[in-house]
Amino acid sequence: MNTEPAPNSSDEAIVETAPVSVDSMAEEAAANEQQDVPEVTRPSGSVKVDGDVSYQSLPMEALRLERFVGGIFIAIVGVVCLIGMIIPLFVSPATPEVLAGVVFGCLVLFAAVVYGGWIYPKAAHRCASWKISEHGLEIRRGVWWRHRIVVPHSRMQHSDIEQGPLQRMYSLATLVIHTAGTKNSSVQLENLNADTADQLRDALTSGHWEVIVSTEQVVTE
Repeated sequence: MNTEPAPNSSDEAIVETAPVSVDSMAEEAAANEQQDVPEVTRPSGSVKVDGDVSYQSLPMEALRLERFVGGIFIAIVGVVCLIGMIIPLFVSPATPEVLAGVVFGCLVLFAAVVYGGWIYPKAAHRCASWKISEHGLEIRRGVWWRHRIVVPHSRMQHSDIEQGPLQRMYSLATLVIHTAGTKNSSVQLENLNADTADQLRDALTSGHWEVIVSTEQVVTE
């Protein structure tokens, strides 16, 4: 006769489980967190400007445009200096002192033009920047004498966008802000990206002070 007690239906069944390591639990929790966090993407090369942010520099196309114009001017002055050094050779009273003076003057003039047309634009591009905030549009520029221009939102009447033929070659534009009650009736922000100029004008008009700009560099204050 079997004397073992009958199994009770209310008793819980004992199931053997494999031990779970702490490392596997941590990896599973990290994977769940990565799945829950949505991925936020922004356009490549874009910076969101909203509120009190760093100054934004002008695009590199602005420097290329300035150097393109400066290169043309340098070439013209170089040809003029070359002709100026050759002409005294065909003048009968041309003495070595006169030739030396002409050559020295032409070299000084050519060096000044090279500085103004090729070297100075890079320094001016590095010093030029802007930002938009709740206070208004702030512009910084100037190499030897620095200028900081602040245009409050309350002073802005309307804004225009101008684009010359050379600016169209480099997809650049100039934002013109017409103001009221200030020393100058208008303020210009030259050589912005054309898309950035449109968005900046819309932001200043709507008062949202938020724009996505395609800039090469964020200037640290």
